[in-house]
Amino acid sequence: MTNWNGGWGGPWGPLARASLLAVALAAPLTAQEAAVEGRVRDDQGAAVFGALVEIRSGDTRVAAAETDRLGFFRLVGLAAGTFTLRASGFGYGEVGQPLVVGGGGTEVVELILPRRAVAVEGIEVRAQRSRERIRFEEVGGATIRELKLEDLKMVPGVAEPDPLRAVEVLPGVVSTSDFSASYHVRGGSADQNLILLDGVPIFSPFHLGGFFSVFNADMVERAELLSGGFPAEYGGRVSSVLSIESDAGDGDFRVDAGVSVLATRVAVGGGLPTSLAESLGHSNLRWRFSARRSYFDVLLKPVFEFPYHLTDLQGVVEGWTKRGDRILVNAYSGNDVLDLTRLDAEDFPLRIDWSWGNDLAGIRWTRPRDGGGSVDVRANASSFASGLTFPDFGDTDFRSKVQQAQVRADIDLRPTPAWRFKAGGEAQRLSYDNLFASGGTEFGQGSGTGALFGAYGQASWNRPRAWLAEVGLRLDAWHPSPGETVVEPAPRVALKRFFSGGDGAIKVAAGRYTQFLHSLRDEELPLGLDVWVLAGSRAPHVVSDQVQFGVEGYPSGNWFVSAEAYLRDFDGVVSFNPADDPNSDSDDILTGRGRSYGADLLVRRENGDVNGWVAVSWLRARRTFEDPLSPFVTRPEVTYSPIFDKQIDIDLVLQYPIPGGWQGGLRWNVGSGTPYTRPLGSYATYSPRFVQNEGRLEWAGARDETDALGGYAVLLGDRNGSRYPWYHRLDVSARKEIEKSWGSLTPYVSLLNVYNQKNVLFYFFQYSEQPPTRSGISMFPVLPTVGLEVRF
Repeated sequence: MTNWNGGWGGPWGPLARASLLAVALAAPLTAQEAAVEGRVRDDQGAAVFGALVEIRSGDTRVAAAETDRLGFFRLVGLAAGTFTLRASGFGYGEVGQPLVVGGGGTEVVELILPRRAVAVEGIEVRAQRSRERIRFEEVGGATIRELKLEDLKMVPGVAEPDPLRAVEVLPGVVSTSDFSASYHVRGGSADQNLILLDGVPIFSPFHLGGFFSVFNADMVERAELLSGGFPAEYGGRVSSVLSIESDAGDGDFRVDAGVSVLATRVAVGGGLPTSLAESLGHSNLRWRFSARRSYFDVLLKPVFEFPYHLTDLQGVVEGWTKRGDRILVNAYSGNDVLDLTRLDAEDFPLRIDWSWGNDLAGIRWTRPRDGGGSVDVRANASSFASGLTFPDFGDTDFRSKVQQAQVRADIDLRPTPAWRFKAGGEAQRLSYDNLFASGGTEFGQGSGTGALFGAYGQASWNRPRAWLAEVGLRLDAWHPSPGETVVEPAPRVALKRFFSGGDGAIKVAAGRYTQFLHSLRDEELPLGLDVWVLAGSRAPHVVSDQVQFGVEGYPSGNWFVSAEAYLRDFDGVVSFNPADDPNSDSDDILTGRGRSYGADLLVRRENGDVNGWVAVSWLRARRTFEDPLSPFVTRPEVTYSPIFDKQIDIDLVLQYPIPGGWQGGLRWNVGSGTPYTRPLGSYATYSPRFVQNEGRLEWAGARDETDALGGYAVLLGDRNGSRYPWYHRLDVSARKEIEKSWGSLTPYVSLLNVYNQKNVLFYFFQYSEQPPTRSGISMFPVLPTVGLEVRF
């Protein structure tokens, strides 16, 4: 049986039709505009990504664009005349040449940027400012925030720079505790975030039960978060997309190493000699590999056995052909091991061996098309597995595994300077296998497979500094086993109107998003591992309808301001069933719905000695489920605030110079308390027993006053009806790069929770005490960390 849902109805159907009409009416206005397009490569033939290409008339910038991953750029809306074409980029020199633009035509140029070993500060600053401005002019409905390696390393972190913890400082993103790098975006749960490493999905990118992420910052070129309004090419999750791109290096031999209080890491990069690369059909072939391992188990071994260690291995190889094709191969493998069997059984009687980790690999081929656009084909596989054994109890087995394999093809067409079309299709196979058994009894189990076939098409039209419109449709067919086939159409639309000469814009976006897997991790616990299940006979798929509206722009050359409001509905969210029957395999998951709405504000200063941003988020999130403890046949519904309903969240992030050549970083986070269920009181419980010789029931305590109570129980208030106190924490960091003849040394120090605020993690209520008492556990105390990075 096939179920159909969705279409062009709902609150955003009229918006979709209005956007299409606006595009159709406005398209003829671009017919006579001139354009300049081409590609930018380095002196070894590789495409230069993120280069700034400008057309200038004297000292005035007429137009600017940023090169894409294949080095392509396009400048539109040009009047006829004589100009200067200039290009520059990070780690490259600057080139310029005269340019004559005719009326109504398209000039095609090729630019070669020489590589430069030493960055030129003026070029770096101008390129960074222009990248953000170009994104503002070219992106329609999506809310996109980018963090580069420099940003990641300046945000104070736990032990060492962490891309996932750095994401928490962006608007619309909240974390529920200091102990977890897991994050929530605009009222979605953590498993509703799609996390990609070079385009390959990664399921649970965390070490130590979520304490920090698996990503080595030295291997990251940039991290890009799409927190809303993302187009039809993205599927599989309903809340956000975090795309992390690896740095393949520039082809020169380079070593980046670091030592922190957590681990030792090293990244080695280089390239093949030109003659060897050409013999393999490439003009340029570069690579980087990294390894990271915690070392407490090694350092402390002479003193005592430390039972935990982690490892990360990551590699990326990037090749460029003379035609401009790009071939990318990437892989990652990580593992956590908690082995308590190595400890003395008398000192630590709980003997367990617990391991978990991710593995992924992918290959991607991209061919540029004449006139812009590309053909992109990729294949990849990803898995997450966890296993727990008790050597003293051989019949106990806990395991969880999820796997995904994917093939995908996309084509990007740019027939005119104003129009861009993109279409693609993918096929995925997913599977999961979970088991918790002991003593011959299975307390929890589940397994299944699924095939997902997706296709999309999207079109965008751009009239520079005036209008930008996007419309797309995604169609996903999900075939689970066990379960029924589901087909979900997911239309998406966005419209952006510029004002103040292109310095400001109003934008609106709406769409439907779908997801076909869930994590059953209890998000109210600060640490934990994901247990994944596929949508099917045991769990529903998620459908989320979303709409957002915003205003953004540049009130002055150094400042960017963005304000957005949003509304999201979620159908098919899941939760644990506290009344689960261990003899039934079908009632361990509750199905419900959710809603979130709120607003985000970002104010960012983009250049100067002191720069940074303020992010303010306001959120209301709700989840609704049937009450599984109700005795009624028709169970009433319970609506409550989930743990990630952090209603106010404010982040101040600054980067500033410190005397002595040091660079400082600061993050101050203030947020309202997260919700919890408050106990209201306790009451006595009596235990009945049968007195056989008297043939009657007796309640414990009836004859013996010393045994008056059979026990006590706690009366709970409304679920998550109370909130912990407000949270606030100040973190600071400092780094200094010391240049040497052979490379550089960078010592760094971070101080978390500078004023030792005791932010509440949990409350404990003791009603057995007279009078009853309340105690608590706090999050991070003052926590200093130091480290050293080396490059040569």
